[in-house]
Amino acid sequence: MNTQQLDSSENIDIMVVIDTDYIRKNCKNPSQDPNNPSQIDHNCEYMVCNGKRGVTGQGTADLAFSANPGDNVHFRGTSIYGNSDDAIIIYGITPINPDPNDDGVFNDFEPSLVQRKGAAVPNLHFGKARYKDNNIVAENITLNFVSYCAEVKAKGEEGFHIQFALYTLDGDGETQNLFGYFEWDPSISVN
Repeated sequence: MNTQQLDSSENIDIMVVIDTDYIRKNCKNPSQDPNNPSQIDHNCEYMVCNGKRGVTGQGTADLAFSANPGDNVHFRGTSIYGNSDDAIIIYGITPINPDPNDDGVFNDFEPSLVQRKGAAVPNLHFGKARYKDNNIVAENITLNFVSYCAEVKAKGEEGFHIQFALYTLDGDGETQNLFGYFEWDPSISVN
């Protein structure tokens, strides 16, 4: 009898960071149509993966990681500003050449919402009343977290369109307004 246990499925998390200054400088007429986003080059996207089973291409616009069928891959996105000045929201991840036989690497990517009622955010009073009344670095609030996730179907390589909306900070310093819709076409290898 084999006493070795099979690996259970893993969650593989990928953070996409977008250099929005580069986009605003190099894309003067961005698409306003989410169904027809402006294509951008690979010079302003940086993907970082937790790589639980192994990863190469960290910090680039293309990524290769090891995964098993049944693993779940979650994409999250932010601007280089942490979405505080310019903000990005990923709204689609689709295969470049969908296989009519459905032999792709991933099942369909879908948005997934997680609400944390005790999410940690910086406690702005920490520096002023350090350690008084058990003040801590963070305070807890309710926040929503969204990712685009899919289950790994099979090993292989697949090209994708990752689509996101870019919002820029208005002159009022309060409101983020739509600048445009964009996509780039990374190749993702699952080894």
